[in-house]
Amino acid sequence: MAVERFSSNKPFPFSDIVKANGFIFLSGQVSMAQDGEPLKGSVAGQTQCILDSIETTLSRAGASLNDVVRVQVWLSDMANFAEFNAAYSTRFAQGFPARTVVASRLAFGVDVEIEVLAVEPCLTC
Repeated sequence: MAVERFSSNKPFPFSDIVKANGFIFLSGQVSMAQDGEPLKGSVAGQTQCILDSIETTLSRAGASLNDVVRVQVWLSDMANFAEFNAAYSTRFAQGFPARTVVASRLAFGVDVEIEVLAVEPCLTC
């Protein structure tokens, strides 16, 4: 089994992407500028920023949001659930992946973190 790691351009010790055995694993993402500074604001704004970043990151691995099969979400407070869902629900044109949402204290004082698992798209299907 070949494992391919895509380094992060952020100043933290992790890979943005790991491809292994037909799967694409993305590290959890928060709304963050390229220099590693957190971008705070509304939950909807953070969610859109994170999903934009996930789309860009997936494209580095030759995939898109359509290839996402599982999403894990951490919210700073479940009171943000409705606002998060409103922003999230606009982004998956071909149906929603499996998803888990939990509340947790998050790094950098942000309100949303999202991690996804995707499958490599079939180019011959």
